[in-house]
Amino acid sequence: MSKRSADRPLPSVADIRAWLAADSASRPKASAAARAFGIRGMDDRRAFKQLFKKALHGGEPSRDSGPEGLPSVTLFRVVGTDEDGAIRAAPDRWPGSGEPPEVIVEAGGASGRIGVGARLIGRLIDRSDDGERPHVRPIRILPSGQDADAPELALVEADRNGRLSLKAARPGRERYWSIADRPPEGLAEGDLVLVQPLSPRMGPRGRDFRARILSAHGRADDPAAFGLALMASLEAPIAFPEEVEAAAACAEPPTLQGRRDLRETPLLTIDGADARDFDDAVFAEPAGDGWRVIVAIADVALYVRPGSALDQEARLRGNSTYLPDRAIPMLPEALSNGLCSLKPNEDRACLFVEMRFDKSGHRVAANFGRGLMRSHYRLTYEKAAAVGDDAEREDPDPPAYAKHVRRLYGAYACLSRGRNRRAPLELELPERMVAFDAEGAPVAMKLRPSLSSHRLIEEFMVQANASAAEAILAANAEALYRAHDKPDPERMGLLAETAAKLGAAAPGARLDRPSDLNALLARIEDPQTRTILSELILRAQARARYGADCDPHYGLALEAYTHFTSPIRRYADLVAHRALIAALNLGEGGAIDTPEMLEAIADAVNRTERRSAVVERSVLDRYAALMAARHVGETFEGRVVGANRAGLFIRFDHSLLEGFAPAALLPDDFWRLSRDGMAMEGGSGAAIRVGDPVSARIRDADAKTGGVTLEILTATRGARPPKRYIKRRKKRVGRP
Repeated sequence: MSKRSADRPLPSVADIRAWLAADSASRPKASAAARAFGIRGMDDRRAFKQLFKKALHGGEPSRDSGPEGLPSVTLFRVVGTDEDGAIRAAPDRWPGSGEPPEVIVEAGGASGRIGVGARLIGRLIDRSDDGERPHVRPIRILPSGQDADAPELALVEADRNGRLSLKAARPGRERYWSIADRPPEGLAEGDLVLVQPLSPRMGPRGRDFRARILSAHGRADDPAAFGLALMASLEAPIAFPEEVEAAAACAEPPTLQGRRDLRETPLLTIDGADARDFDDAVFAEPAGDGWRVIVAIADVALYVRPGSALDQEARLRGNSTYLPDRAIPMLPEALSNGLCSLKPNEDRACLFVEMRFDKSGHRVAANFGRGLMRSHYRLTYEKAAAVGDDAEREDPDPPAYAKHVRRLYGAYACLSRGRNRRAPLELELPERMVAFDAEGAPVAMKLRPSLSSHRLIEEFMVQANASAAEAILAANAEALYRAHDKPDPERMGLLAETAAKLGAAAPGARLDRPSDLNALLARIEDPQTRTILSELILRAQARARYGADCDPHYGLALEAYTHFTSPIRRYADLVAHRALIAALNLGEGGAIDTPEMLEAIADAVNRTERRSAVVERSVLDRYAALMAARHVGETFEGRVVGANRAGLFIRFDHSLLEGFAPAALLPDDFWRLSRDGMAMEGGSGAAIRVGDPVSARIRDADAKTGGVTLEILTATRGARPPKRYIKRRKKRVGRP
């Protein structure tokens, strides 16, 4: 973190307004103003941005506001439900920076009238026993001329008379519908369908909740079918239109014209064993007392021109989506697995950055260009780590690529010195994956290994992305940036309390910088507790986002950052390529979008990124439930990893399975969520906190919904002072 010296104070609001008046012909931007005033450092940038907003809009923020800057009364739009069925909503219009905060709607008996997409005027209420979101109470539910809910997935069920009905295909509070209109031919119990819930009508037994079947998507207990169905329910495209496939098929191999010849440079790719598209290749060699590093990226802009059918489809998709058994790519296979994939021994067009680092790991130069390359080796992470981790061992018969891998590791050791000085956020977040047998059937949940080669490639890509952002800024060009706002102080305060209870921090510890959080994790010896705390830190973070303003990236401890290294699978990276090509005069295919266009693109890719994350997580949950169903009735040892008002989330130590223990299945007591949202507290004074070891039995597992229900048998619970949660009944006094 930089500290501004006393002789270089931040400009005043009046100074910024004077600058705005002098530059009134252009659209005012905080990033441009920051450059004009020479603002550097993450803290100074944040402080300057607040001053800029005041100068631009005038006045101070309203004092009549609640948590996270929410007004006490505002218009909300319902976005879904949480794990225990509570209604989630977000401000219909959000003038603040970053993602709009979510709230819990306490609708009471009106909850049946509120579906996804419904709008309501709500008032903030104090619910300090919920550690995550503010609560609102509806003042008025606005009428809608459309159906109350968005389409969602449902399971087909049958009663004992064979009559079919529908049940929401998600865990949490159950929701049922009768089938509106005539059921499709061949519809059977256990099918997965996409339905449109309709406004309820009065029937002989009260309100009749109905839904119209839109499409059928196979068997509900098949997680692979669920993934495609969920994509369809979220209106995410899967198959490519014919004209898009045809445009990709017409693409021609690149030539050397206007490009630097990199074919003799021993660039190599390092990817997962199951990777199909290779969009980055790397090379390193000593240069004086430092290192020269080249990162070459597939030149997607050569083939996907602005406004073309390929471009429109890529923007619609926003990014590729990766499911355990398949990928749904952003670009047709003729490009993603063809001319844009850096396959070994094939000529490929690339956009490269050549970086130079001094011996301390500081990047001293970065130059961009377009090249014609040829990947010399296709390595997996495992192969690269096997060579790099044993660099001192003499191999009598080393593989041909060993020399190049050892150079990459030498450069990585140098870059690590700079990274350690920068001190980005270092979380331990193990990634689950599904293991399949030779026939493609899922057999187990596995932990994706964390290797030194992963960290090497990550650091090379971070440096390339930061170089791209700095080059665009230096050219005064417009582009998309990747920003990560500083965490909310209230959430970090709650995190500090939890860390203190886990023995990792003193009560009231300040957790302002990523290095503070890294130190917190370093104090914990138990790997499982360290993972749990890493997840809690992640939940306390703001969501990383794309935007047209160059705001700092808190997690990476960088002032300027963009995504440049994956244009095959992320549209934002393609936008960065076009900006670099245009700003640096690198030939055809470039484009400088207006700030308004960039903000529209940012909104779109932020949404598609969240959409893919929802699909990927939901499908993985169903595979996990499928594995858990094989162990119903068995008891496992695990840890509490989360809590909400309805119960506790448990992760088993060895099987990588997770489940939910409702409060009704906790040991006998009267349980309630703690004020910090990190424990269930009993009326007897006992508590089961996040991080506590527990013994739990799998009561039920349903691959159709992804729900795994657990019963906690024993828990190592911390005693707490007794606390009464049940109001005493007032004593009746008879009439005199």
